[in-house]
Amino acid sequence: MDDEIRWKVTDPLGNEIVLYEKNFADHIKGDHSSKDAEARASIEEQAKFSIQSPRFIIKNAIKGRRKYLDLVDVPQDSIKKYRTLTIVVDFNVRPCEVITWFARRSMNFEGTDEELIYDVRIQNHERRPL
Repeated sequence: MDDEIRWKVTDPLGNEIVLYEKNFADHIKGDHSSKDAEARASIEEQAKFSIQSPRFIIKNAIKGRRKYLDLVDVPQDSIKKYRTLTIVVDFNVRPCEVITWFARRSMNFEGTDEELIYDVRIQNHERRPL
């Protein structure tokens, strides 16, 4: 079923966020090579945890989307590699929906179209759903 929920979590600002089975199969794994799909699937639990406890939340340049960022361990050829994990969440729908995630060597945050709205090091964030 297209709307079957794979998992549901709450972010530190109180927003409920879900991952649908369809998005996991089609976007997180399906749009990529088998090696990349396997790597993306292997960090699913880290992605889930990173939404609940991100280092940063950034208002994305695409209206209504946010990026959750964290540092994660991506196993590759029995070597630990640490990467910046970005999880893209759509806030235009309710509940908010995970669109995709990806791990990269670096974090890029540039331009005027994106805005840092959460930093784990700051303790006085408003805890209200948006």
